[in-house]
Amino acid sequence: MLAEKGFHGFSIKQLSNEAGVAAGTIYLYFKDKDALIADLHSTIISAVAKAIFKNKNGALPIKDQHRQMCLNLWQFCLENESITLCKPQFDHLPMDVLHHLYDDTWSQLKPIAELYEQGRQQGVLKNLPDDVLSAFSFEPIVNLAGQQLRRTIDITNDDLNTMLEASWSAISTSTIETQ
Repeated sequence: MLAEKGFHGFSIKQLSNEAGVAAGTIYLYFKDKDALIADLHSTIISAVAKAIFKNKNGALPIKDQHRQMCLNLWQFCLENESITLCKPQFDHLPMDVLHHLYDDTWSQLKPIAELYEQGRQQGVLKNLPDDVLSAFSFEPIVNLAGQQLRRTIDITNDDLNTMLEASWSAISTSTIETQ
């Protein structure tokens, strides 16, 4: 429902009808629509984190760890169309809701922040805040996966490899591309 109608396009009543339960039942679990949205966001971030950190190997070079996380994210996005297509809805929530979700997001994605810190200390990542590094590396992956799902672009395996190199180049201190 969220991917199709957006947050403002659905009500608790519509959700209860879709779920086949009384609206009061939903209110037993959630104080209001904002609480439902916060819980949904946390559940989604948890699923994303589990997917991103699958096969995590801290012994690999930072670049290889980053690449694996990007590949995992790409695959997750393509396999979870409704989650991927509802992401823009979360990006446009009111500021007070976004601030609450922000802390929860980074607590669940802590290994990314740790990787960024390790990369900055080793001098392989640009000295930028975690949010900026993430915006340059992971956000484009999610955005392009959404476009792929909407069939507005067609990403080939070669394109994907080039995208992953571009993602790394955006955050890396290296000016020489390595294959």
